[in-house]
Amino acid sequence: MSQGLSRIFLPTNLETAAEPAFLHALRLAVAGPATLTLMHVGDEGKDSLGSMPRVRNTLRKWGVIADTNDSDQLKEKGIGVRKLLVTGDPLQACLEHLREHRADLVVLHTHQRDGAAVWLHGGGVAEPLARETGRPTLIVPGHARGFVDPVTGDARLRRVLIPVAKAPEPGTAIGLAAWLANIIGGDDVRFTLLHVGNDLESLAIDAPQRPGWEWTLIQRDGDVAECILRAEQEMQPDLVVMTTQGHNGFLDALRGSTTERVLRHLHCPMLTAVA
Repeated sequence: MSQGLSRIFLPTNLETAAEPAFLHALRLAVAGPATLTLMHVGDEGKDSLGSMPRVRNTLRKWGVIADTNDSDQLKEKGIGVRKLLVTGDPLQACLEHLREHRADLVVLHTHQRDGAAVWLHGGGVAEPLARETGRPTLIVPGHARGFVDPVTGDARLRRVLIPVAKAPEPGTAIGLAAWLANIIGGDDVRFTLLHVGNDLESLAIDAPQRPGWEWTLIQRDGDVAECILRAEQEMQPDLVVMTTQGHNGFLDALRGSTTERVLRHLHCPMLTAVA
């Protein structure tokens, strides 16, 4: 991916557990720099604006701005903030907004519970939203260790795990990982490409080179989800990057799928996009 990052979209359900997703979205807005749009779908009314994540307080804590009342500081740094309250169906509201206001990155919070990955607003939002928008989507589990320090705002992307296969071709996932690392300014990143299966020689790997970046290709045999989770436990990456081919890909039917099984136990954010 050669594009920059100027527009980030974050649906929020006002839960404390969703804070890691907000912190990642805000840190990336600083790095872009970008405009961050936070949208809550609900019937709470205007009073719920006060319950939405506090952008300026967080930026002041991180040392990005000195005064929460100084809007000029945000403008000078190229950071924009929009807070929206809408009513209706969460998925349709998100899709309608994204059809009118294109985003370079969508950031989503998800719960993780035994038996199923329960999505934003109780179910059925994150997967179709990621698929139908076709935009890069960062999914942040509520308990994820993440790559953003909540106290300092430092972004530390050191280890990235990228499961790859012949289809979808690896280039999309590799480009997606490099895109985010470039935005954050990761100068010392180890990218591990994980292939599950015995057809390793059929993969066409073309990884971008940058001083401090290291690319390693490893092969495992066995159940795909189990191999990914085992590698994640061993590596403890800051990020997992996976791509899909739309309705034929790993995001198509989450119930019982590889992705649901991975997300249910993942300890870090996942970045995904349609190949």
